[in-house]
Amino acid sequence: MTDRENHGAPERVIFHVDLDAFFVEVERQNDATLVGKPVVIGGLGPRGVVATASYEARKFGVHSAQAMAVARRLCPQAIFMRGSHGLYREVSKKFMDVLRNYSPTVVPVSVDEAYMDMTGTERLYGPPMDAARAITKMVRDELGLPASIGIGPSKLVAKVSTEHAKPNGIFQVRQDEVEAFFAPQPVRNLPGIGPKAGEALEKLNISTLGELVNAPDGPLRRALGPNNADHVKRRAKGIDNAPLRERAKAKSISAETTFDTDVSSRSELEKVLKRLSERVGTRLRKSGQLARNASIKLRYGDFTTITRQRTFPVPGDGDQTIYNAAHTLLVTAMRQRGDAIRLLGVAVSGLGEQAAQLSLMDVNPTAESDTSAAIDAIRDRFGVESISRGSV
Repeated sequence: MTDRENHGAPERVIFHVDLDAFFVEVERQNDATLVGKPVVIGGLGPRGVVATASYEARKFGVHSAQAMAVARRLCPQAIFMRGSHGLYREVSKKFMDVLRNYSPTVVPVSVDEAYMDMTGTERLYGPPMDAARAITKMVRDELGLPASIGIGPSKLVAKVSTEHAKPNGIFQVRQDEVEAFFAPQPVRNLPGIGPKAGEALEKLNISTLGELVNAPDGPLRRALGPNNADHVKRRAKGIDNAPLRERAKAKSISAETTFDTDVSSRSELEKVLKRLSERVGTRLRKSGQLARNASIKLRYGDFTTITRQRTFPVPGDGDQTIYNAAHTLLVTAMRQRGDAIRLLGVAVSGLGEQAAQLSLMDVNPTAESDTSAAIDAIRDRFGVESISRGSV
């Protein structure tokens, strides 16, 4: 034990666990012919976006959030796949269960990454590096997947450390090493620095976190905004006191799709609207909440975007309840403007916990909710495409 551990609270030990090329690795378990080949998963249409790419494809410049058309130009020999998202969710749940064997505090960030608080677990699992090796071994043994782990005294440091652990490795930064570790890092390696902020810093000839820390406050505040500049500067030093806890519940739940070509057919739009309503409904029921409002989002070919909202008679979570409100909004919008639509989205808001009882004058949404929940159960067991509601 260190002197610090003897005289006070032990140094925080936060793990950031990230499954490497998660979607690709899951697909390779089902099809061994994909092993060692460049694989790109995402939307396959002309407006599709890359969800993930194998390391073989990344060597050609392919990366997540990239336009699929660009990925095809960079690596035309790659195998392009839409992916099996129901399967990914199942594997993700098993992944989180593995992590909970080692810590009661596991905070998922997405389907393939999570933070763990491993503070004070040395007596159980040994030093952090030994614990990390045990976790990666269990992930490999149980799921057949490679994982990388970054270790640090905070979420921020652990997250940045993970980039140095990939692929399939472990990297630890201790508290007294943080400032020296952060200083040479490119500014884009700091979570929260997006392309726009990166360009603003580049104009100030700031390319590393060390240069950011030593930059004069005036130009930095003008480039990033006064409040944001101070915040970014603290994080550039590796200072992060954020507690490890799950995110607050979302204020809305939404789903949207961008069409390969603009759509004007009402029947086609209704089919997509039904599918989006079901996706939103499933997520709403899993959250254990009821919604008060439904809304639609429409983007036309000239990129004009509108939203319209409708309040339910009583809070609900059924697919048909959501669809009926969204459909009314869509029909009204199409009467007002008949142009072809580029993007269609559905959302619910006004979320709250389920009420204990309804007024006797209220319409009871239980039957619709139960029907939707039964459909959820069938889909969970047999797949998303196993059942669908009839056409309206």
